This record gives sequence, C-alpha cells and structure tokens, in this order.
Amino acid sequence: MPVSGDQPQTPLQLGDYRLVELLSEGRRTRTYHAEQISVDRDVVLERIKTDPGQDPAIVEHFLAAVRAKAAVDHPGIGSVYEAVCDDQGVFYTRELLKGETFEELHDRGIPFKPATIALFLRQVASAMEYYQQRDIATLALELRHLVLGDLDVLRIANLAVAEEPDCVVEGHDRYLIAELFLDLLQCGAAGATRTRNLLNMMTGEDGTSLTWKQVAYTARKLEEELSEGAKVASQAIRSGSGADAPRQRVKTFCWLATILMLVAALATGGFLFAKRKAPPKERDLSGMIGIPAGTYQTHDGKTIELAGFWIDAHEVTIGEYAGFLTALGSLPKGKRTGYDDLNQPAIKFDHIPDEWESMLNTARTGGSLEGLSLDLNFPITRIDWWDAQAYAKWKGGRLPTQEEWLAATQGGGLAPSRRGAVDHLPGDVTPRGIHGLAGNISEWVQDPAKNPAFPMNPKSPLCCGASYLTPRDGVRARTWHPTREIRRRNLGFRIVRGTAP
Repeated sequence: MPVSGDQPQTPLQLGDYRLVELLSEGRRTRTYHAEQISVDRDVVLERIKTDPGQDPAIVEHFLAAVRAKAAVDHPGIGSVYEAVCDDQGVFYTRELLKGETFEELHDRGIPFKPATIALFLRQVASAMEYYQQRDIATLALELRHLVLGDLDVLRIANLAVAEEPDCVVEGHDRYLIAELFLDLLQCGAAGATRTRNLLNMMTGEDGTSLTWKQVAYTARKLEEELSEGAKVASQAIRSGSGADAPRQRVKTFCWLATILMLVAALATGGFLFAKRKAPPKERDLSGMIGIPAGTYQTHDGKTIELAGFWIDAHEVTIGEYAGFLTALGSLPKGKRTGYDDLNQPAIKFDHIPDEWESMLNTARTGGSLEGLSLDLNFPITRIDWWDAQAYAKWKGGRLPTQEEWLAATQGGGLAPSRRGAVDHLPGDVTPRGIHGLAGNISEWVQDPAKNPAFPMNPKSPLCCGASYLTPRDGVRARTWHPTREIRRRNLGFRIVRGTAP
C-alpha cells in the first residue's frame, strides 16, 4: 500500500531515503519499498516502530540482526547497504531483489524443465550452504524470500539473525524447497524421475538427511547431465540424415538391451517371483484405550478436570480411511454430506486426500510412493480438518480436544518416532498402550486455540504432537495453522468417544 495509507506519524522521507510503499508490518517493525535519493536506486527499508529511547533492548536486538545480515557476503543472497540510528528513528536498508517471487510463480502454476529445476536447486543450496558452513542462524525460509531474475538467476533475501542455528529451521527449509520444486517440476520430461528422487530425498521422509553441501553437489551433477543430454539430442536433430547412423546404433543397443533383459527375466523369473515379498496385510487397528476421569495438566502448566473418555490406540490408517470413502461412495449423492461439519466451506465437495489414488494403490501393494514406503497400516495423511472431522463423525466419535490429547500421553517415557506403520513405533507407546503420540505424524485436534507466542492473535486451528519431520518437542509439540484447509504429508488424526466402543 502507498505510504500515505500508513501511520500518519511516519515521515515520507528518512534521511537519504524516500518511502514509496509499505510492504509489510510486523510486531515491532515496518518494512517499506524506498528510494535512495543520492544514488537513485530502489531499496528495502526496515524500521523499528517504537521510539528508540523507550526500549534500548529492542534497538540492540534489531541492530544485532542487522550486523549479522551485513556480515553475509554471497552473490546469491541479498546485500545490506547501511544502518541508521538517529533522531528520526532506527532503520536499515537492504537490496531490493528484482524479479518474480517463487510465491507468485507457484500460485501461477508455471512448470519448469528438470534441468532448470536442478539449476534452481543448485543456486538455493549454494546460498544455504554458505549459511550452514559458517554457523549463521537464519529465519525460516518462505516462498516470497526466493526471487527469480533474468537468465534464470535465483537469489534469496538476507535472512541472517543474531541467534544460534536451529536444526528445526534447517529441516524446514530443505522440506520447503523440496516441496516447492516438486510442485513446479514438469512431469514426463526427460530427467523428471531423477530430479524427483533428489527432491524426495531432501524431504527426509525416507530417513535420509542431506546437508546443503550434498544437495548443491548432487544438483550440480544432475544439472550437467540433463543439460548435456539435451545438447546431444539437439545436435542429433540439427544434423539431419547424418544422425541416422548414431540413431541406428542407439536403436540397436536398445533392442539388444531389451532382449537381454527379457532373457534374464525368463531365466530367473521363477526365482524372482518366489522371492517377492507379499504386501503386508491390513491389520485390525480399531482398538481404543480408556482414559479415566480426573485432574490433568494442560500444555501451559495449569490443571483441568476431564470426564473419562476413550481414544484410538493408533492413528487412523490408510486402510481405515479407504473404508470411510467406500462407505460414502455407496450412499446416494444427496446423502454423502451427512457427516460434514455444519461450518464446512461450500466449495469443499468431498473428503478425498491429495494424491489419493497413488497413495491407496501403493499402500495395497506395499510399494513406495515418491521414495517413501507405504502399506495400508500407515497413517492417513494429506487430509484437512474437515476430512478428519467427517471421518470421526462417521465412526461415531469426534476429534480430541488438546487437553484430552495431552491427557492420553500420561505416563511419560515417549520417544519421538520415525515414520512407519501405526503399530510399529517402538519407544512411542504409553503405559496404557497408545501408540504414536510423540511422533510418526502430528494430529488434528478439535478446537482452535491461541498461540501463547502471539497472544494478541485470534485462535487458530491446532494439531498436537511432533512428526517424523519435526521430532524435536515430542508429545509437547503444538503447531498452529492458518486455516483448517491445510493438508500436509506429516499430518493426520485419531478419534475419541465418550463411551466404550
């Protein structure tokens, strides 16, 4: 918005800088698009809201972050120009990155060739490796921080802060980049499978943990291979009839390779079929555990009286959710909304998870989807709060409150678990026999709640428990989401009932 629409006390000019537009506003700062008059260049100017004389600690914290940013010297990361502390206020200016943000590119759904994705990934990884090797802490990456300029040059806003590096932030950043480029990858193009495999490894869902240095190196090699392959193909096309001989040799080789593979398959077919593992059978995981009425502790350390209730011993599985969708599909169309929450958005027409067909088919065969093993006993994910609520109602229950969810963890000793079948989580089982509260996936709970870190904000949809992607806080972990429509590959649910099943 224009500066004239901002706070009336904000001057239109701060020293050498003319304020053009308010870009964003935080709890303590405002960020502007500004023009540096003396050199005629556009910059980003970030200014403390309060009078610097009122709280020296705020000023020092702000300037410490500026010093951390100013120490960064990498071509792929935005530069800091200067910091000012005078009677007009405290602010600093940084480079205004020119181009289109990846938030905008993602919203437009523009696909990129695998070689281009590899190029982007190399550039991001190189910048993030710079931070990692120097133990520089950063704010968590957001898509708006990534800007694509001319000649496919990708640059990152300067995110350095004067704190200790946080491994959770590093994991979040790799996951965000992997998910972004998976969404932007052009399917079916040459090299798409190899590029997708690398991106899937970055998510960490298969237990792989890559450093940014490893990502940068692998992306560079992949980029070189894909670019060379495209170059050879282009030369063959341009060479016209002269390419017939090489093409014929390639064709002959492919036929020979195919014949050899067929012969080998026929010769060893019986052995291979004999050794092939049968997919895991769907197990009965419908048991529930009773939690007695009593006094229980809340997340903020207070106590609360709870009535007795029953809670699923396991997270809802892919197989169980498939039964729900089958039951809905068997109903007349006019009755399929009978389990929907009354406040469910009118534009939501079904309860089918993202990538459902691929997920279900893979689970039924015990195979791998995007590098991740699955079977019908794995937790259902990629569902939103409305989906979880409808399933719970169909089963004659509801989602747990956050107080009930925490009460179910009593007994302690729960170790965050990796991704797996809901009943194969050693160390993540309560004394009563409830599995997966400290890990595997995070879980939707019934009611929105205030985030104590931002007490002025309204209540937000909430999930409880850590996941295999964010195991740090275990059973005490809570995550607030902007809407109930959020779907994540590490977010599922379980249900409760007021009476015994």
